[in-house]
Amino acid sequence: MADKVRYYLEQSVPELEDLKKKGLFDKNEITMIMRRRTDFEHRIQGRGSKPRDFLKYAEFESNLEKLRKKRYNRLNKVGLVDTKPSISDWAGVRRIMFIFDRATRRYPGETELWSHYLKFAKSNGAIKVIYKVYSRLLQLQPRNIDAWLSAAKYEFEVNANAKGARLLFQRGLRLNPESLELWLSYAQFELTYISKLLARRKVLGLLTEKQQRDEQESEQAKLAKAITESALGDGDAEFNNDKIELPSTEEMKDQLHHLPEADMNMLGNPETNPALKGDVALTIFDLCIPSILKTIPKYSTVIKPEDKVFEIVERFLSIIDKFEDLNRDYMYMHILNYLQREYSSDLRTLLIDIILPIRNVTVVSEKLAEALQLSVNKFMAYKLKLKDLSDKDTLTNMFVNQLNNQFLIHESHEHHSEKVDALLKAIIKKCRTT
Repeated sequence: MADKVRYYLEQSVPELEDLKKKGLFDKNEITMIMRRRTDFEHRIQGRGSKPRDFLKYAEFESNLEKLRKKRYNRLNKVGLVDTKPSISDWAGVRRIMFIFDRATRRYPGETELWSHYLKFAKSNGAIKVIYKVYSRLLQLQPRNIDAWLSAAKYEFEVNANAKGARLLFQRGLRLNPESLELWLSYAQFELTYISKLLARRKVLGLLTEKQQRDEQESEQAKLAKAITESALGDGDAEFNNDKIELPSTEEMKDQLHHLPEADMNMLGNPETNPALKGDVALTIFDLCIPSILKTIPKYSTVIKPEDKVFEIVERFLSIIDKFEDLNRDYMYMHILNYLQREYSSDLRTLLIDIILPIRNVTVVSEKLAEALQLSVNKFMAYKLKLKDLSDKDTLTNMFVNQLNNQFLIHESHEHHSEKVDALLKAIIKKCRTT
């Protein structure tokens, strides 16, 4: 152990000499730094080491780096420091990275260590390191749903790499087909991607397929260049040539029952290309339900399959609600058709059909009256078809509760309208008495 400690400490000698040469730390401070590092190295190398020892070590180095930057900026303002780039400019960050790297290797199951590692790497824009960390994390913890979601979010929102994010979602679902959160996040990602794609086309005026393809290739080239050029520092072999290893698209198609590929090459418009209407997200919905139901015990008395289905349906509908610029009615009808095909006699199916016209309507919407009329007409038609009185009462209560919750109880005072309240109360009275 002593040899390892001595080896790691010797690596920091050039950095400390540079700090002293630049006048950022004096001799006594350098001695104190070495003592603290020696103490931390003995702690983390010992048999009784704990994850918090690595975190305290990284915290010490982070504070030291902040102090170095603060002194450097102060001396730089008065021209008392050599501004020529040298080893001390990047050695602190590299040391912290190395501490986290050793920590995650020593305790691969500690999610807190991985979280701090990723947070620090992202704050310093170390793209290669981030890719390496995600790659190791997903290999070591393939059942960690949060890790898959975090990796896909970073790939899409930070790197603007939709294809990479899609592959991450597909790989995660191959290993965790029972994760509803992963299915929902995947569907939301696809809808977000389509929404941004259509909005960008509108802003940039991408009218032809050639223009769309050229725009895509330009973005991909920029991303590849950014990843290639980014590095933590020269000569940092520890973090070179790292990327997330992902299966091929064909492999994922086989694993996910030939899930349609919603690549960036989605040319055309929603009328000519079904993928732009949300068909990929709808396919995810179709694949999600059987995958989730497989995890429910056959004779379970705790969870009923139909209850789980309607939970999934409501969550998918809530996701679709967020995308005003897409054809929500088209996606709503796909989900409703599934329910009418599989659970036609369930009152919850009837209710979903009834409230579709008012699903995204508020008391200030111009089409409030029209939407309410259509919804009430559907309710009356379904109520007349029901033969069981208890079913009629149940459906009535469900619809009335929906109206109360959507338009009366949760509306803010600034949107309050006595006329609308009177209309809604009259509708509710009619629904109960008819």
